[in-house]
Amino acid sequence: MRYEIAAIRFDTVNRTLTSSTDSIRLEPKPYLLLQTLIAANGNVVSRDKLIAEVWQGRVVTESAINKAVSTLRQYMNKLDGKTEYIETIPTLGYRLIPAATSHTPATINKTSSRIAPLLGVSLLITSVCAFIAYQFMQPAQNNEPLLPQKLTSQSGIELQLSSAPQYKSFSYLHPTDTQQSELWLNHSEQHRKLFSGNISTQALSSDAKHIAYIDDDNGCTVKQFDIAQARHTTLFSCQPIENIKLIWGANPHEIIYRKRTNIHSGYGLYRFDLNTKQHIQLTLPPISGNLRGDHLFSLSTTKDQLAAARYLGEDKHELTVYDYPSMSVKSTVKLPYNLTALTWSASGQSIYFSAGSSIYRADIKSSKVKLLHKLTAPIESLVLQDNNETLLFNQYKLTSLIHLFDVSEQTFSPLVDNQALNRLPRANQMPQVWYISDHGAHSALWSINTETQQHTQVHLPHIFNFQRYQLNNDASKILFEYQDAIYQFAINSQKTMQLIGTELKPYVANYSQDDHEIIYSSERSGSWQLWSLNLITNQHQQLTTQGGYSGYKLNNVLYFTKFTQPGIWQLEDGQEFVVVTDVSVRNWLNWRLRDNALYYEKDKSIWRFDLKTKQKKLYFTPPQRFIGQFDILQNGDVVFSELKQPSGELWQLAVKN
Repeated sequence: MRYEIAAIRFDTVNRTLTSSTDSIRLEPKPYLLLQTLIAANGNVVSRDKLIAEVWQGRVVTESAINKAVSTLRQYMNKLDGKTEYIETIPTLGYRLIPAATSHTPATINKTSSRIAPLLGVSLLITSVCAFIAYQFMQPAQNNEPLLPQKLTSQSGIELQLSSAPQYKSFSYLHPTDTQQSELWLNHSEQHRKLFSGNISTQALSSDAKHIAYIDDDNGCTVKQFDIAQARHTTLFSCQPIENIKLIWGANPHEIIYRKRTNIHSGYGLYRFDLNTKQHIQLTLPPISGNLRGDHLFSLSTTKDQLAAARYLGEDKHELTVYDYPSMSVKSTVKLPYNLTALTWSASGQSIYFSAGSSIYRADIKSSKVKLLHKLTAPIESLVLQDNNETLLFNQYKLTSLIHLFDVSEQTFSPLVDNQALNRLPRANQMPQVWYISDHGAHSALWSINTETQQHTQVHLPHIFNFQRYQLNNDASKILFEYQDAIYQFAINSQKTMQLIGTELKPYVANYSQDDHEIIYSSERSGSWQLWSLNLITNQHQQLTTQGGYSGYKLNNVLYFTKFTQPGIWQLEDGQEFVVVTDVSVRNWLNWRLRDNALYYEKDKSIWRFDLKTKQKKLYFTPPQRFIGQFDILQNGDVVFSELKQPSGELWQLAVKN
């Protein structure tokens, strides 16, 4: 069959695209992609549909889809550079703009005449969005401070706030010591516990009659709880890996939720109809490399608007307001904040959001951001308590300590024990241990001399949050990732220099067996692969072709993990095979190579695999609150992080217009 698509003829038999002067033969993926777009007859084709039709449902990376679309675009642009053929619909998918017909020139001319006004509208929208973005990035001054009031202060922490503002009701989870959670309801200022269970998320309906929640016993199930009748009803099954969070929709018969398909993909938004039992995808997950995606969302109770916050990187989010339920984009703006929660105002004219320990208000009409209040601890949840613009939020404080496990004595001893969050310890040998802590004014990299007990903050030119870093062999330099680039910090000279720029898309970086080579991961080739950088010659070399995420070298043999496959792998003389099979994909970074052994986390314990004898054994079992972060010293001792009992409080804040 032959199709006329604007100025291009598509021959499905010969798999060719032809213009009046040139012809291109299509590879299988662009060929199937074009057929799928044609079959949609001008409608949007989702990425899930492309995976089903072009890749026959196989697991593929976002970059593979992007590559196929980009290749087809390039071919069509080469044959006809005056026409836009493939349109990207943000968060939804792609569509073919010109109509595809068999020898019907009139249709072609009519379609072409629509392109100019479409481009004009597109440029206008782009200009408006750019102006709004600029306005959003200018926080207005708050001259009159708002004073929050403490609402509750139970032992432990309250999480997952949800509210029904018209009924002045809210619900929340209260984790207990038994790793179960209690679900509490506050109605008419009366607190009562509804039930307990292995609950990971919950949402109160707008009429305060039902609660949707996830029951994690025996897998993952989304259920509904009728408050008046104390009755549980199963809605649909889920997978723990999806990490679902949910809210109620515009009526009591629908639920909006986020989910991911695997731990390598970001979140997309979906709607579930309780009457028809149908799931409808609202937004598409982001491209490869963004593991959070649309992780925050809120539905206005007074206007048909859905707000979604998409993670773009450290201190970068994209806030999109959709018309609901049509999901047409009303506005999109990039915010220079790391959003942790968001909720609509009672009027539907502004959005409240939290970033760290601060609460802001973004006014939709004036495109202004105003700092409302800065607190002393991070905010996990933020909801509207009533229609008088009273906000309800919870503060939480996570603290952790760093232990030393003495292998010869089989004893534990605390190295860092304070009221701060101390994470990601690194050490080669005593007495110096490095770690990330929020002990000071902000999160930073610290070190402790275990002989003198002196703590020293490393003064880097930026806040050091939870960032992967690595010591060189003599602990005189630190390698770390910051804002999509790799840097090296010299401890003695206190100087920082960039080693790998953002254009190479680096992420996880480790020193090799000597300090003149760095092994790092990058997805610039279309998927996560390992590369090496020779610091003397400044030459980059690709090491893996079948996947690689975190790697070390020993005697010119590369040991590494992959982003999408479990296990620790070995690459030698071009031959690749798996060495340790029982390392889950989740633990692609929680492992170390020390001397002739691999150390890795499995089932909250540390295991050791001897590269000479090929034997593995349980190395040691940390305390129950071990959070998977550890390092192996040269003598075999272990430094690791352990979480303490979390604490938190509920607060309310009356916002003045």
